Amino acid sequence: MSRLQKQLREWVEQGFITSEQSQRIYDHESTRPVSSWFLSGLLSLGAIVIGIGVISLIANNWSQIPDSVKLLGDFALLAILAFFTFLSWQAKRDLQFEILLLLFILLCLASIGLISQIYHTGGKPYEALLLWSIITSGAALAARGKLVPFLWTGALLDSLAWAAFEAPAMQAIFGRAPPAILMALPLLCVLLTVACRRFAGDSGPVQAFRSWTMISGLLALLGAELFSHSWNFPGTMSLHTYIPGYILASVAIAITWVSKEYQRVQKMLLTLTAGVFLLTFHLPLISKPSGITSAVATIMTLGLTAFLMASLNERRLFQQLLFFVGLRFLVLYFQAFGGLARTGFGLIISGTFVIALTVLWNKSRTALSIWAERIVK
Repeated sequence: MSRLQKQLREWVEQGFITSEQSQRIYDHESTRPVSSWFLSGLLSLGAIVIGIGVISLIANNWSQIPDSVKLLGDFALLAILAFFTFLSWQAKRDLQFEILLLLFILLCLASIGLISQIYHTGGKPYEALLLWSIITSGAALAARGKLVPFLWTGALLDSLAWAAFEAPAMQAIFGRAPPAILMALPLLCVLLTVACRRFAGDSGPVQAFRSWTMISGLLALLGAELFSHSWNFPGTMSLHTYIPGYILASVAIAITWVSKEYQRVQKMLLTLTAGVFLLTFHLPLISKPSGITSAVATIMTLGLTAFLMASLNERRLFQQLLFFVGLRFLVLYFQAFGGLARTGFGLIISGTFVIALTVLWNKSRTALSIWAERIVK
């Protein structure tokens, strides 16, 4: 029995819908085209492999090809891809459109490298990646799937983080300090999500920025714990390197407080979450943090963020964040009782603890979501 059939049967038993409505819903959903991320991934992989094969074939005879032929062939291929991509979009063949669009933006990146090589323009890799992100922003907005916006958003954030570390102008601000850059990145993602949502609605880039907010936030918390013990790491103890993060956090909090979309408790939760998140990076300035102190700061940040997501009715994000809270608790357990865990008796206790935690989580995640949504409203 499929998941949809189980849900429909449960809804009929609860009296939400009738048997006839259940059958009509099932018939409608059964006739809809299936969108499989697995199929999309395989086709995308095939497109990338084909692209690599073409590049490899050309590379073997690269030195013998005149520069004018290289440029002409490159622009002709771009035009052909653009034409067929447009036809796919017009015909509403979503999967074909996404694959061609992916090939097109990858070829745009290759074109930047080709032009740089022919005309010896020089430059840093992050500059090429940033230029590519700018000129392909329209493609990210036009995408109907999630893959192209996700890759485009990741490339944009990577180029900005790279620039913050390598660009001479940015080195004076961030001091080549990874903790300061990691702290600023998820805050920047939050603001970009708000900006994209205001101007582009609930489009692909908005969803991608939201995903990267969580990814960059988790990486930032991990980095904060690792760098909190690196007292001699450049920028770890320099307050001025964190100023961009302070500014981004202040702007995000200010936008939230002036917005009418959020309730007072949500505004307070966001402010408190931002404060604890910033504090996580400043533990070395207060005192030499222990592994437990850093872990508590990480758990508090994830927990507050989870409650914020619950207040926004983002049940899936709430459950995902609670999973990471549980995972961090598990790691903390092994940190605190590492000696016991190495013994046979300790391993038995640890395994039992993991199984119990998993069963408890699986049974109570929906109830926790509902409880959290009620308690923060």
